[in-house]
This record gives sequence, structure tokens and C-alpha cells, in this order.
Amino acid sequence: MNRWSQVVLLFCLCLFAGKEATGNPLQPKADVELGKKIFETHCKVCHGVNGDGATFAANALNPPPRNFTTEKSRQELSPERMLTSVSGGREGTAMMPWAPVLSKLEIHSAVLYIRKMLMNLPE
Repeated sequence: MNRWSQVVLLFCLCLFAGKEATGNPLQPKADVELGKKIFETHCKVCHGVNGDGATFAANALNPPPRNFTTEKSRQELSPERMLTSVSGGREGTAMMPWAPVLSKLEIHSAVLYIRKMLMNLPE
């Protein structure tokens, strides 16, 4: 292998070495049971036990909390969008940023729980 080929090979390795794998953006260690605990502790007050947003809090919030059980939510909410919304909150809504309160693993687990158990989506 000549010098030029080695340089090109090294460049390609460096280029792709730092690139994250595409696919499921949820952390591999994200856990549905941990997500359920987080959801029940922090999320169900607004989003409801079943994730449908049917709560007393919904009557006072404008806009109302997201109903995760609708087809519209299944189509609109990618894992990335959900992680961003939970971590940083949603401007113009009552959705607060949870990153100062929850760990990254807890946020990923809550999103995994919502997607798998409430939205009936595959991991």
C-alpha cells in the first residue's frame, strides 16, 4: 500500500470513527421499568396515567398536555423530538425542562416507556 492510500484510509477512519450509529437514539441502557417510575412520579400529573392528557391539570393548561395515545402523536413525535422536549421543555407550554432535575438515563428511560407502553411503538 503506497503512502497516498494510507493517508486516504486514515482520513476515512477518522471521518467515520466519531460518527454515532444511526437508528435508535435512545440510550442502550434505557429501562422501561425506570421510565415507568419516572413517568408516574413526574409526568402523569399533566399527561395522565395512560398518557392521554385527561387530567385535572389539563383543564388549567393552555395548550393542554400532549395526548401520547393519538395517531397524530405517533406520527409527529420522533424519539429525538421527545428527548429534546423532555430535556429542554417546550416554549409556550407548561412543559418544563427536566434536564436540571433528571439524569440523561432517566430522561431516556421515560421517553422509552412513553413510546413503548403508552404510544405502542417499537423500541
